[in-house]
Amino acid sequence: MPTIRILATIALGALTSFAAPEAAPEAAGAPTPFISELGLRESAAPVASRSRWRRPRLIVVDAGVPGLLTGLRDVAADVEFIGVQSAPEMAAAAVRADALVGRPSLICDDAVLAAAQQLRWVQSAYDGVELCVAKTAFVQRKILLTNIRAVAGPVIAEHAMAMLLALTRGLYVFIPRQASGSWDEAYPVGPILTALQGKTMLVVGLGGIGAEVAKRANAFGMRVIATRATPQPLPPFVTYVGTPDELPKLIGAADVIVHTAPLTPATRGLYNAAMFARMKPTAIFINVARGAAVVTDDLAAALTSHRIAGAALDVVNPEPLPKDHPLWRAPNLLITPHVAAVAPGQGALVMRVLRENLRRYVAGERVLSEVDVERGY
Repeated sequence: MPTIRILATIALGALTSFAAPEAAPEAAGAPTPFISELGLRESAAPVASRSRWRRPRLIVVDAGVPGLLTGLRDVAADVEFIGVQSAPEMAAAAVRADALVGRPSLICDDAVLAAAQQLRWVQSAYDGVELCVAKTAFVQRKILLTNIRAVAGPVIAEHAMAMLLALTRGLYVFIPRQASGSWDEAYPVGPILTALQGKTMLVVGLGGIGAEVAKRANAFGMRVIATRATPQPLPPFVTYVGTPDELPKLIGAADVIVHTAPLTPATRGLYNAAMFARMKPTAIFINVARGAAVVTDDLAAALTSHRIAGAALDVVNPEPLPKDHPLWRAPNLLITPHVAAVAPGQGALVMRVLRENLRRYVAGERVLSEVDVERGY
């Protein structure tokens, strides 16, 4: 069965343009309902208690992200902001910088970190920070790292469920027939016209995104089990939460496996031939986290040999996937081009979190979404 390639052309601005919200940053001590709604976590202690904290004098911002500089500079009127477009420009400006804000590929560039000897805080404008946690400077120099974890959780969860339904309801077969005007009720053997009610979903990485996926699967009548690295209370929409070490045992009980965990040494290449062999032959695998968690050739082989029933990927490795890669020709597969987090209003929501975190840092308060650089997320 041919693979359906969902190839969208999306401008950089649609992916990364951040519009400043109409509302001002939250006032100190004021209720912040959007924080609890998004499942954001505050740091354990105010940043003013950190030995290297001081009120920032200069913050260098990645101006390659449209709207980022203008959206932040009014939060702290007495702080100098400099916008840069490239790593060499950022390295030059970062010599005096207390903080950097922007894309991980820029703010965690080796030359930038080496030049920024006064650096105290790095704020990623994205969720994934594997490029940053790999740098020893964060531990050695006690640089605070924060990201925007969970902000895109709801829309990514919707994308994961949409891909699952496209497979189980046969949309990836019937939509091409519609284009050719074919009323063909026949469908091949595979994950088609399967009910989700009563099936078991395994969410690998029950964090901000994973929890949103689990909520939606539960609403479809699925039994949800999960893995999570940090002990937390069992959510009402999840039947069982195990540790990452339990994955090989749990994966064989799942009808659907959704990977939402961050990329760490433990998750890189996690889904290999041995792991696919543990899945049910009727299982569907979905990845909306990082492509490097999957051994791509092993997944292609598992699909081609019908070792698993189907897969849906918003991320691949390498990315973009070369046109001649055998994964494109694997059966029962949906691929979307890393667009799960894209939706109207997402940029404004991200900006609201960034502005609030900047306000908190400048004031020495507890910040949002502090990254444990030793754990990698």
